[in-house]
Amino acid sequence: MSRTLAAFLLSFLVYLVPILHVHGATLVGIYLWAALVEGRNGREPLWLAMDAGFAVAMQIAWFFALRWILTGSRLRWLLLAGLAPVTAVAVVWTYLLVIPALFLIETDEAPETGDWPVACSVAGAGTVGLPTGVTLALERAGEAWIRFGDGGYGVLSMPDCRVVRRELFFPGVRGSVGYIAPGGTVYYRMDSDGDGTFEHWYLKEGKTAPKRLEAPAGIDHWTPVVDAAADTMAWLETKRNDDRKLLGYVIAVRTLPDGPEFRVPLQMERRSSALLLDLDLAAGRFIVLGNYSAVHTIGLDGRAMNKPVQPAGFENIGTSFRLLSGGWVAWDGYRENARYRVGWSLPAGSGMFDIPKGRGITAVSVDSTGRHIAVSVSGNLSIGSIEDSVRVIRVADGKEVWRRYMPRYTRSQVAFLGSGYLAVTHIVAGQARVDVLEIPAR
Repeated sequence: MSRTLAAFLLSFLVYLVPILHVHGATLVGIYLWAALVEGRNGREPLWLAMDAGFAVAMQIAWFFALRWILTGSRLRWLLLAGLAPVTAVAVVWTYLLVIPALFLIETDEAPETGDWPVACSVAGAGTVGLPTGVTLALERAGEAWIRFGDGGYGVLSMPDCRVVRRELFFPGVRGSVGYIAPGGTVYYRMDSDGDGTFEHWYLKEGKTAPKRLEAPAGIDHWTPVVDAAADTMAWLETKRNDDRKLLGYVIAVRTLPDGPEFRVPLQMERRSSALLLDLDLAAGRFIVLGNYSAVHTIGLDGRAMNKPVQPAGFENIGTSFRLLSGGWVAWDGYRENARYRVGWSLPAGSGMFDIPKGRGITAVSVDSTGRHIAVSVSGNLSIGSIEDSVRVIRVADGKEVWRRYMPRYTRSQVAFLGSGYLAVTHIVAGQARVDVLEIPAR
């Protein structure tokens, strides 16, 4: 066998080089087979071409190195001691960092814009994204929930920048907030015994002492919504036959904290999934998400009050949705290798705003008049060096009217307080701070 042929055959060893990653290792050959032949990754043609091209370039480099080694003294074999680790590092660096970054990360170098004054600040705290309704009850009330460095919560309200502490958990006790409503009203869970069994509590607007609630029997994961105005809560129950086949849904409504209950049979298709999003007894309506993408307004008789709202272009919206008078705002909770988007259809205008690749949506807030949408953006990949940012979109024309960049992993929550203020979290020298921005009238 000629040395040239031997070098050629040995060059195929590059396909046995492992690509090391957090889940283990994959050989280059298996990686390319899965991508090029089986199409597992669903990558675009240029990405596949670069994957294959780099492997071929490595093989050519190995061929010339091996031919040089085979045609000289044995000392030339020492070259392999350096060539092997260099190849292993180059494989990981190229396949896991360089090439993916070219296709998954888009540059976003637009300048900061907007000169909105800071009306007030709260040091040692950050805005938080807690479960709440989709009809902007907190925004209309001019309130936002914040969390302090000691783990305690507070309600920030404008225009006086007042902060009222809400002590929900005992020190060292595990708990979670289940739902918040205007006035500091909150439903939360607490594991006071540390045995994994959660107690349910309700803290009403204007009160400092919470009331313990009894969870309904037969529901393992109780997730009620709260109507602070009517001092009631509601949750969804399923009706099943003896074979556990789904027959339908019932909305249970309870007067808080331990008053009477009534039930409303939900008139939806039997096979529809359902999620109760909001409750407004004064308006006589429930907001229910059906089949992950259709938002139904249901009356107290269990029937639809109008046609369901289905945001065009969005699927599986979950709670990434806000319902306003005459329209809606929706955004992507997750997208695979694609730009995240915020879409809206409101009296002031309709549109779609794309977030450059490599970033996900941390939080969205809509002002109570439907004039502005605030979007907090963070890098969603382990590669690259992407700054966080917060941007405010004007609904009428889809233009950014305010943008600020922030350190990576800030993950700022955003919250409109009425239509005149916006609360944003900043991290300065490792310390969180809530800035309340005053929005210009025009």
